[in-house]
Amino acid sequence: MSLWLLIPLLAFIAITQSTLLPFISIAGYRFDLALMVVVARGLTTRRGDAFVWGLIAGLFLDLISGLPFGTLTLALTLIGALTALEFVESLRGNLLLVPSAILIATLVEHLMILTILALFNRAVDWNEYLLSLTLPTAILNTLAFWIAYFPLQWLAERFEPRG
Repeated sequence: MSLWLLIPLLAFIAITQSTLLPFISIAGYRFDLALMVVVARGLTTRRGDAFVWGLIAGLFLDLISGLPFGTLTLALTLIGALTALEFVESLRGNLLLVPSAILIATLVEHLMILTILALFNRAVDWNEYLLSLTLPTAILNTLAFWIAYFPLQWLAERFEPRG
């Protein structure tokens, strides 16, 4: 996808995640749209450019969030890069295994955020955060993942033939 389209798309996703999604929560939890889009991109294309999507989406989210700058950029870029691993290749196209990718990605993202916060000497209650926020968010992301996966899969099949 052209950067001329990608940058506004990911800016829109970051703004939507920060402004609209807080009003669309389930039991007080909201899904991570940017993470779902980065993982879905990694699972729907073989070009390995999900790390670029993670980098751009992370930068936009870092500009909006109150976290130390670079936290979400690092997390989403790493997760995007991990989708290019050979192991992930086995997940592509398997609708039973695809949800495991977003579940693992949510856990990785939250662990990275907690680690960075701890490195910045912020008080972090790991058990409380992981049990009361990460686990429900991972489940919600897994259930909602299809709203990002199927549209990106459709676009990849039509506009990016695998050859």
